[in-house]
Order: sequence, then C-alpha cells, then structure tokens
Amino acid sequence: MSAEVIKKASELAQAIASSEELANLRTAEARLQMDSEAMELLQEVQRLQHMAQMSGSPEAMQQLEEAFNRFAENEVAKEYLEANQRFSQMLETVNALLQEAIEGPKQHGHGCAGCSGCGI
Repeated sequence: MSAEVIKKASELAQAIASSEELANLRTAEARLQMDSEAMELLQEVQRLQHMAQMSGSPEAMQQLEEAFNRFAENEVAKEYLEANQRFSQMLETVNALLQEAIEGPKQHGHGCAGCSGCGI
C-alpha cells in the first residue's frame, strides 16, 4: 500500500471530520433529538417506512409520503434535512472527484458550464 495515498486519505478524513457541513449536521441532529415533536414525527415516518417496505402497497406509500411531508414541515426537522443534504452533497462531490481521478473525466456530450448533474 502506498504510504502517500494512506496519508492523503487520512488528511481527507480529518478535513471531512472538521468540516462546517459535518458540524452543522451534528448540531441539527442534536436539536432534532431534543425536540419531542420532531422526534415523534420522525418515529412515525420510520414506522410507516417499515410498513411500506413490508407491504409495498400504494396506501402505505401514500401514508409514508404524508408523514414525511409533516416531518419536513417541522422547523427543527427542516434544519436537519437541509444540513444532511449539504453534507451529502459534499461527500458526493468528493466521491465524484475520486472517481474522475481514477477513471478520467466523463464525457457528457455537452459542456459542463452551468451543469450541476455530477456535483462538480
């Protein structure tokens, strides 16, 4: 194993661990866990998600969607979802950069100006 690659991977891991995106996600997650209303809504989403996975029925999927919408309307939950999205986008960008370095640039058939499809 290349010591340089391991060193750079460790540096990347530290940069992610100390990123503003992760700090914001952790703060939002702590606020979510302390908010009883948001937690009740989340538990309902998780319960209905399990039911929807088990049954696969359109009714269960509809109930899940409605419960998620109620959860997403909660201010504390909304903050958590937004922080989670920003953190996930950062990780997707890192993964895209790694993939491009390994496989070479992808040809999209058009210029990338204004394109945010690949996250870069």
